[in-house]
Amino acid sequence: MFRQESQYLFQTVILLIGVSVIGSNAFLMSPILSNIAQSLDTDMTKIAWSISAYGGAMALGSLFLTGLPQRIGLKSTLLLTGTVLSIGILMTGLSTNWIMLVVAQTLTGISAGVLLPTLYSMTAIIAPKGKESTTLGKVISGWSLAMIAGVPLSAFVSELLSWRSAYFFVFILSLLSTLGYFLLPSKESPSTATSLQSAFQVPKAKSIFIITFFYMISFYGTYTFLGSYIQQQLLYSTVYAGMAVLSYGLGFGFAGIFLGKFIDKRDSWEIISPFLLFICGIYLLLLILSNHYWSLLIGCVFWGLINQVILNCLVSILNGLDDHQRVRLIGIYSAVSYGGTMVAALVYGVIYLYKGFHFILITSALLCLFAFLVLYGLKRHI
Repeated sequence: MFRQESQYLFQTVILLIGVSVIGSNAFLMSPILSNIAQSLDTDMTKIAWSISAYGGAMALGSLFLTGLPQRIGLKSTLLLTGTVLSIGILMTGLSTNWIMLVVAQTLTGISAGVLLPTLYSMTAIIAPKGKESTTLGKVISGWSLAMIAGVPLSAFVSELLSWRSAYFFVFILSLLSTLGYFLLPSKESPSTATSLQSAFQVPKAKSIFIITFFYMISFYGTYTFLGSYIQQQLLYSTVYAGMAVLSYGLGFGFAGIFLGKFIDKRDSWEIISPFLLFICGIYLLLLILSNHYWSLLIGCVFWGLINQVILNCLVSILNGLDDHQRVRLIGIYSAVSYGGTMVAALVYGVIYLYKGFHFILITSALLCLFAFLVLYGLKRHI
């Protein structure tokens, strides 16, 4: 019994680290954006294009390549995509110009787009009966681990050594997690193949995807240029920019640990409405708090807390729409989320360049308000 429990915990940690690697790569570039641009002798907008490439490639991978696990199995897919992900991260650290950086992040994004849903699916294989949801919750906390430990530590490495060393650090972590996939079970439960068309036809799904898209644009657009704002406008170093990510991660993790039961006992449809308005308020509040570094950190904590609740609600709603389409719906959700990353980096890069960070915050508040109005219209027809 003890051996089985130990094996379960160890396998859960392997999956959690896999998610944290994807999160670290997704979030790392923001606090070191200026460093990379200076090193490659180009402007930040071009470097931000690599974030767009990562998000766009991950979206395409999530949409069109998630049938791979059904053909070769979950474990084989983890090993294959984990290896490609590691290569892409290593190429990022070795990039000598912004074009190579974009190519490297495109490769990384394609593999992550398949790897992430596969990691989530593997939780159903390793979890003891009755602990499937609990296990999934632990694995998803890899995003918090990336924000709390992975990104701030990488930012510190970047400040101490170089931005390349930060990516080499994430590469080593990715390589170790990929080796850990060898220790996962090969026996898998049969899955029913579904199509994109049938998933989009699930009632209410399209509206939830629209809400997710605008909500994610607001988050990633703000997050991408937060570090640059701290360095260029508030005149703090990369380490301090990493602390802002840490503050966000603490709020995100706190909500995941202490508000999980609160969400479980209530209807996600009811919770998400006021929290979409709360996040609008947070972006507007940050207009004031962002004028001073330490008040900005406090704002980032609440920003992370509210975002965790909204993300939890979105996934819970999608999980409850159609049991047979659940995996495909979550795959589309991932694609929409990282499609938002691509759009955010492109559009917000122009906004930041010509209007500044405060105008970014106003744009994010308006997008979340639009998401709330879409949800309000949807709920009127439920």
